[in-house]
Amino acid sequence: MDIKVFKTFIAVAENRHFGKASEQLYITQAAVSARIKQLEEFYATPLFIRDKNNLSLTPAGNALLPYAHLVIEQIAQSKAMVGLASKQKTVFNIAATPNVWDAYLCSRMNEMNTVFDSVVVGTEISVREAIQRKLDDKSLQLAFLTDPIKDSDFINTHVGDFDISLVGSCAEFSETCNNYIYVDWGITFAKEHAAQHKVQPSHRTSAATIALDLMLANGGFAYLPSDLVKPYIVEGRLFNIDSAMQLKRPVYLTYKKSAPHSALADELCNLLANS
Repeated sequence: MDIKVFKTFIAVAENRHFGKASEQLYITQAAVSARIKQLEEFYATPLFIRDKNNLSLTPAGNALLPYAHLVIEQIAQSKAMVGLASKQKTVFNIAATPNVWDAYLCSRMNEMNTVFDSVVVGTEISVREAIQRKLDDKSLQLAFLTDPIKDSDFINTHVGDFDISLVGSCAEFSETCNNYIYVDWGITFAKEHAAQHKVQPSHRTSAATIALDLMLANGGFAYLPSDLVKPYIVEGRLFNIDSAMQLKRPVYLTYKKSAPHSALADELCNLLANS
């Protein structure tokens, strides 16, 4: 039923006159009569008592009047809400493990925002297992990881690298030291670390900044982002230590093949790969 029919019904009920209602609505009196007839046919009952000099609502018309107002109000509210929603941007959620944020993403967020003009970006830091689960249920649109997700449902694009260094509060490192901090740099790193080192960590963390704070306060050794520790090495507070480990870590941009906004993910891949 067209909302104009209910507006016409209300105008006739308030003016008690077809002619005055037509003037109020800027339509012909014939159009007013046609709309009221349409409404009466829809409800299969007369809505007005038509006397020569008096027009009044029937009991059915009186019953319909508050609902006619309600229909118009609800349509107006729905139009306002739909109009507001159409102006809102889609939320695009991205995530990374703590160390990828520290070592790679923090310095690139401003550059990445040029791709996100059309969406509202939600960001979070989480462990790899939780990230994969959220990518799978599509509550996340993409993630940055140091190891690809080996599943045919996912796309993994190598978008960059960052360097880590074995550093310590003193220049000599020993596998028997009691203040080694193990920083989680992903699955591949864990395998390499197990092959190269027999040191027992005194602390484990997935956040490089936590390891750095512990080292500066209490001394120790850890693999940390080279850019993060550079100022402290220049100051002589930390020391670079030779390592046989692979110190360049890859970053993969990962998303599910069936996820929406894959074009946006591709654009982001191109931006980071070429930066």
